[in-house]
Amino acid sequence: MRFISIRQKASIIILVISVVAFFMVAIGWQSMRVSEATLSDFEAKTLPEISTSLTLAEGVAQLAATAPYTAGSGRPFQLQTESKRIHLRILALRGVANSLLDSSFRQSIDIRLDDLQKTLEELVSLVREELYIREDSYAQQFRIRHIAPQEGKSYSVYPRQGLDWLLQLLESPDNVPDSIFNKLALQSHHGEAADIAQYLLAAHHRLAQIQERKRYLLISIRAKSEALSAQVSQFVGRLQKKVTRQRESVSAFVSNGQHWIIGISVFLLLGLTRLYWQSQKMTRDLQAVTRDMEQLSLGRTDAHRLPIKRNDEIGTLAEAFEVFRCDAIRKLEVTAELSEQKHLLETIFDNMNDGLSVFSADGTLLAWNPGYEQLFSLEPNELSRGMPINEVQRRINKGEHTTLNIESKQIQMDEVNVARHVRSQSFERHFESGKIIEFRSKPMPEGGFVTLYTDLTERKSVESQLRQAQKMEMLGQLTGGVAHDFNNLLAAIMGNLQMLADSQPQTADQTRYIERALAVSEKSSNLVQRLLAFSRRQQLFPVSTHIDDLIEGMLDLVEYSVGAHINVSCDLQCADEVSLIDPSQLENALLNLALNSAAAMPDGGQLSFSTKRCTLPDSEVAAVRIKIEDSGEGISDAVLSRIFEPFFTTKPVGKGSGLGLSMIYGFVKQSGGEIKVTSEYGKWTRVCLFLPAQRQETQTVAATKKVPIAKISLPKESLLWLLEDDLAVQDTLREQCQKMGLLVQCFERAEDVLAALEMSFTPDVILSDVNLAGQMNGVELAHHIKHERKGEQVGSVPVVLMSGLPYEEVMQKYSLDETDIFLSKPFTINDLGGVLKVES
Repeated sequence: MRFISIRQKASIIILVISVVAFFMVAIGWQSMRVSEATLSDFEAKTLPEISTSLTLAEGVAQLAATAPYTAGSGRPFQLQTESKRIHLRILALRGVANSLLDSSFRQSIDIRLDDLQKTLEELVSLVREELYIREDSYAQQFRIRHIAPQEGKSYSVYPRQGLDWLLQLLESPDNVPDSIFNKLALQSHHGEAADIAQYLLAAHHRLAQIQERKRYLLISIRAKSEALSAQVSQFVGRLQKKVTRQRESVSAFVSNGQHWIIGISVFLLLGLTRLYWQSQKMTRDLQAVTRDMEQLSLGRTDAHRLPIKRNDEIGTLAEAFEVFRCDAIRKLEVTAELSEQKHLLETIFDNMNDGLSVFSADGTLLAWNPGYEQLFSLEPNELSRGMPINEVQRRINKGEHTTLNIESKQIQMDEVNVARHVRSQSFERHFESGKIIEFRSKPMPEGGFVTLYTDLTERKSVESQLRQAQKMEMLGQLTGGVAHDFNNLLAAIMGNLQMLADSQPQTADQTRYIERALAVSEKSSNLVQRLLAFSRRQQLFPVSTHIDDLIEGMLDLVEYSVGAHINVSCDLQCADEVSLIDPSQLENALLNLALNSAAAMPDGGQLSFSTKRCTLPDSEVAAVRIKIEDSGEGISDAVLSRIFEPFFTTKPVGKGSGLGLSMIYGFVKQSGGEIKVTSEYGKWTRVCLFLPAQRQETQTVAATKKVPIAKISLPKESLLWLLEDDLAVQDTLREQCQKMGLLVQCFERAEDVLAALEMSFTPDVILSDVNLAGQMNGVELAHHIKHERKGEQVGSVPVVLMSGLPYEEVMQKYSLDETDIFLSKPFTINDLGGVLKVES
């Protein structure tokens, strides 16, 4: 459908009405011509007055219609054209008015024209002033673009960079509320921006006043035009009355013309009705668009699509507004999403446990979070945006520190600062206070880099403790395994030495050599027991022990052992506390610690014992803490991390085995406690033993699990089946049993013994190692013979078990029964004879 403007529609309607009116005038003129002779006097006096009045009314109406175009003039030359046109029309109207014959009506018309002219001149003056203000506003744009933001100044009226927001205000000041201008004026109270803001505020107020005055003047012009038209209508009405009186005399002549006039009048009425309906619809649609614009300006986006279907300017306006509304809604939604994301990112940024900093491509600080300040103990205002990286690093590097890469090698920060801009960097900074901070930097695509800082102090400490615990656990497993194998070797060595000692004849030197070897074997056996103590596999005999009483009872021995040059004191605060421990092992541990302290104080010093009720470290279990503190030479950090390792000692060769603290460590751990050693090199050493405490009401003497030792009486030349997969130990035991008067048959596998039993071969006694070469171990063999073959003849065959492992471990690992007979390796021939009693 072709676009038809509102002006074209109005012109067409006016043209039609004008044509119809022309026909009406023509018909009237034709009727009047017929009665020309009769109405010649009337035409000479009345018709010119009516014609002049109508012309005057039409001219005033056209002048009033011109006023809105004048008020909407957007350029000075347009205003000048409209002003000249108004002036010419005023002169024309005055000429028309001067042609009126009625003097009183002419004077009244002159007065109204004067008033209308003044109003139009005021309107032109206001429009001229408005154009001047707007032209001057454009001039301010040039000033704004040359204004640099003041140092430290932040314009926060709108979220724009620089003074772009001020340009926006100049381009659309009518859409900005007064509160924004007032806030702008208050914030911009210095400099050239303040002058512009003040001018903008005044211009805004003046433009608002001009708009209000223009609207008033337009209404006034319309009202005056209507009043003048009404006066003309009244004047014409009076003349028409005269015409009516004259018409009565010529009614016969104009009756035919009246019919035409009536028809034309109906047509005009329909046209006016159509015009009224169009104007009402146009007004309604404009109001709808205006209302939706107002709602959108208030931020309400729930309005429905405008139901306007027009093929004119209003339709185009509605469609353009719909597009604008959709864009505005989308912008609001995007703004809300961005605001929410910004709030989320700011929340995450401010509440990160780790520190975060961002540096630009030129090495200046852009952003940081509170965690960054807390991590490096910085004051809230100590950092500032734009600070060089060298200055920032100077502030965060307080105190002595070392920067290490992932290979624990020292690095230079100047090289790292350059590399951070092109590739990821990761390193650690170790401060003298013990704090360790990890730096992880990544370059940014637009230049610069971002760094994440993590406090590794606690994690490194836990990792160190874990590594130490794992190392001690592995050492314990290793020493336990070595002790088992060493016991088997000692069993063969001691057995052969004992048989050699019993053999005759011997020289004095041979006897001395054998005794010396046996003594060394005994020491080796004690060394194995120490290794088992470290690996927490030694046999303990725990009882409910009063710790304070035990320490008081051994103070005399401690004072005698450390020497008179060392002052021994105690502060015991756990008189009523008891702990389920092996008292002899605790006494040995305290005495060893006292001797170590004495060795660290060759020139004398202070040695103190104290007890206190507390809880186990990293636990809620009640404990008794025994603290042994001396004022000796102390222990260096390098030595302190290895003091519990077996065979590690700082004493000269031959002066210490390196198992003292290892035994204490194993005893405390096996008792369910903890041991902590701290020291300051050159000043003091403190050892704290934490032993689990018992409640007073549940104190009972613990049942000690002693190794069952039963005597088996055997007649001479009884048959003994020996199960041992170590041939060296097997040969030694075989010869020892034969020397005792027994007949010995050897086996290496329990399955071979069961096969022999199935063939009804029955020994008098079975001596079996726990660990055997086959699938079945010695304990399983003993239980099979004892339980599954019960009632049979072989069910009465006793089984004696032996192992290089501790009795407690054999019970736990192999389900050893308390009724089983057990011998711990190494044992002497006398120990074996105490179990196997061979009658002469």
